[in-house]
Amino acid sequence: MPWPLERPTSESESTPRVGDGYREHAPPADIAAHVVCFWTRLVRSSSRDDHRPVHRVLPDGCVDIVLEFGDDESHASGVGTMTRPLVMAEQMPSFFAGVRFRPGHAISALGVPACELTDGQVPYIELVPGMAAELDAIWAARTDDARLDALQQLVRCQLRGAPDIPLSMQAGIQRIIGARGNLRVADVADEIGITRQQLARQFATHVGISPKTFARVMRAQAALARADAARAAYPRGIDWTAIAYDLGYYDQPHFIDDFKALTGLTPSRWVG
Repeated sequence: MPWPLERPTSESESTPRVGDGYREHAPPADIAAHVVCFWTRLVRSSSRDDHRPVHRVLPDGCVDIVLEFGDDESHASGVGTMTRPLVMAEQMPSFFAGVRFRPGHAISALGVPACELTDGQVPYIELVPGMAAELDAIWAARTDDARLDALQQLVRCQLRGAPDIPLSMQAGIQRIIGARGNLRVADVADEIGITRQQLARQFATHVGISPKTFARVMRAQAALARADAARAAYPRGIDWTAIAYDLGYYDQPHFIDDFKALTGLTPSRWVG
């Protein structure tokens, strides 16, 4: 769940506030095989604008644990793999901390099939009731660094003794990521030596979405990365047609449909 990928969706939605900060933190070496990153984010109000900021969070093939620290109360949730953008309004001020699991690895930490969380948010304590003491340690922390350290310890406890995901599952995920989603699922299954039905079942259990949907997400993520790089190099415009062609879309309408389904916006509105 890529929290930094946020865009206003209309004039009524606010852009990130001055002082808002998103930071990613490399995972400790002992859990790096399971975790993409830990992350923190600050939402702070400005004196000129008191309405709640609304942010767009995009699918990335990952499951997160998200902690929100507010003035009045705090919340912890397991956020499943997404197939559509999540538009969220946030209380201010708020401090967020989270962990983003590598695709396929969240089941090792949360103990439930990933498909049970898809496009959903579930209170963390309902998923892992045995971690109440570790969660209390996070709420008791008084600094952002201490909160992050406590979250890392919670994840380390969750992963202790967790079984590895099947090698065929790992191979399928890496093959799709490496191809930026531009491949046939049947070819992936043939390459790793299992049937399409077996691959689909493994993806449902460990990733939470089908191999085809995962490929669509990876291709849309690649398009966003290309667009961001192009915007930095050529601020006057982005050649979306070239991006679509390079990523193997068979025509521009197909690209626009996929892009809008996974971001909620057309390419032109994304950069508008």
